[in-house]
Amino acid sequence: MSPELQILLNYVQLAIMLFFITFFVGIFVQYFRTKSIQPRKMLSFKKGGLFEHYKVVAAIIFGLMIIHGVFDMSPFEPGIVAFIVDLVLTYVPLVIFLVFFFVFTLYLVFYLYARLKRLENPSDFLQQKSHLIIHVAFFAAVILATIAIIFLLLNEAMAL
Repeated sequence: MSPELQILLNYVQLAIMLFFITFFVGIFVQYFRTKSIQPRKMLSFKKGGLFEHYKVVAAIIFGLMIIHGVFDMSPFEPGIVAFIVDLVLTYVPLVIFLVFFFVFTLYLVFYLYARLKRLENPSDFLQQKSHLIIHVAFFAAVILATIAIIFLLLNEAMAL
């Protein structure tokens, strides 16, 4: 594969990751602002869609292309730009994964608690606890992902 095609494919892969990252960050921001999430068409450029933040993604990609072209600092080869891109592409998906993992786990724990306590209406109990579950899951995910990234960085620093 030619180097030019490889660079193009790397930028396409980066754009796809940025679309998913901005999609989930948009969902989190919407939830923390409104305390609700409205389901919408996912594959659209409209509000709530995967491509809603196409201007942000295009600006990031364009900025990286300018840095790559003008300063010859590739975001895909070892260097400070690649380090920052890798850090963001590792940290944010890790937070997103942990948020969903913790939300699922906490809902399961609260559901089992409601069953063990033999509450009359476990769904109402879960409804009452949903904001608490999402907030705890989000903050636990951010803290755990930050600790994981710090340990990864320290491990890399020790290896040098």
